[in-house]
Amino acid sequence: MNSENIERSFNPRLAVADYESYLKNSSKKAKLAETILNGKKNINYGNSDLQKLDVYYKSNNTNLPIHIFIHGGYWRALDKSYHTHMAIPFVEKKICFFNINYDLCPNVKLTEIKKQIIKAIVWIYNNANKFNADNNNIVLSGHSAGAHLVSLMLNVDWKKYGLIKNYIKGVALISGIYDTEIVTNLSINKEIGLSHKEAIKNNPFKHKPLLKVPTIISYGENEPSLWIEQSYKYMNYLKLCGYNCKKIVCKNDNHFSLIDTLADNTKSIVKEIINLSFTKQ
Repeated sequence: MNSENIERSFNPRLAVADYESYLKNSSKKAKLAETILNGKKNINYGNSDLQKLDVYYKSNNTNLPIHIFIHGGYWRALDKSYHTHMAIPFVEKKICFFNINYDLCPNVKLTEIKKQIIKAIVWIYNNANKFNADNNNIVLSGHSAGAHLVSLMLNVDWKKYGLIKNYIKGVALISGIYDTEIVTNLSINKEIGLSHKEAIKNNPFKHKPLLKVPTIISYGENEPSLWIEQSYKYMNYLKLCGYNCKKIVCKNDNHFSLIDTLADNTKSIVKEIINLSFTKQ
């Protein structure tokens, strides 16, 4: 495969010619969702401007399971505001939905982003009761670079942060980029600024996962074969580590249409992610 095809395979914005129209549509749907959801926006979990999160939930219910979503954008773009409509199916099922922002590359290193995601999760755990939520029932999901960040959470020793119990009940990794070392050889890395040292340090293939939970691995049917291969490779790696992985192919989806698919309660991927919160282990 020539370099042009490799670039296209590992850069969703090259693979989807009209990606901007998908993002524009998602932004519109997200803004509409804000008008019908009950919750709070832009809560600080850290000190920088982007260390903020949104939360949406039914205020007349208690002991709600928690879902935490981490957006993508190749660690250097996008925002939680494109994904608000994803909360609707979860809130309808009486799940408290958290939507996280974080500082972006190249302003910060990937290691710092990982630390911020950990900080956000710890903050949610410690403040769950403020939102009628149960901090012993947490599911994580992420799309694209967000899926990579969720994969890094499997390697965290949560006892170091005072979280003793196995409070994470499952994870969903949607269309992730996992082998970070590939990125250092791509032209898009001019925007990301990922060093080889940082790529190795944050490559989930280089660190044995500590937290074994039910795991969903998903991707869009219409994504490039090499990008899809990332999901297969990481799924196989997790299986070798003793994980129970479920593969879900999102029919007719590309990388960007997946954002709206994740907000559609009729889609199997959404149903399966929601089920993680109600599955006894």
